[in-house]
Amino acid sequence: MKKFIKLLAKVLIAFLGVWCVCASLSALYGVSLYFPFYITDGVEIPYHRLLALRVTILLTFAYYSLKYLMSESRQLYPIQFLDTILKIYFCSALVIGIRLEVAASEFMVLILFLLMAIVTHVVSRPKLRRFYYSKFSD
Repeated sequence: MKKFIKLLAKVLIAFLGVWCVCASLSALYGVSLYFPFYITDGVEIPYHRLLALRVTILLTFAYYSLKYLMSESRQLYPIQFLDTILKIYFCSALVIGIRLEVAASEFMVLILFLLMAIVTHVVSRPKLRRFYYSKFSD
């Protein structure tokens, strides 16, 4: 079961990484690509999605600022950062979606983000991190 979860996490993270690169490159050419596969030419990204991203960035910055002030010497793994971003994005997008009464299809996209957040949470647990650290540090 652990191998399946690790494989699932790698596949999801790889998919998300490739999607982010494609969305970034397409934006340079004036094409908007928003999650998961909505492609538009020159149409702006919906306000509720931009607001959710803005809130996510601000709350993530606030979270890590406080974390630094409380324990500045603690090491941070990339999977922990991704886990934090996904959790905060899910929560902020859910609250904003409810508040702005967005379409039900937008909440289906959030279910995918919730699944990714659950998988990254499981993979970023201390036992698994110690396993990866000791395995690859030799």
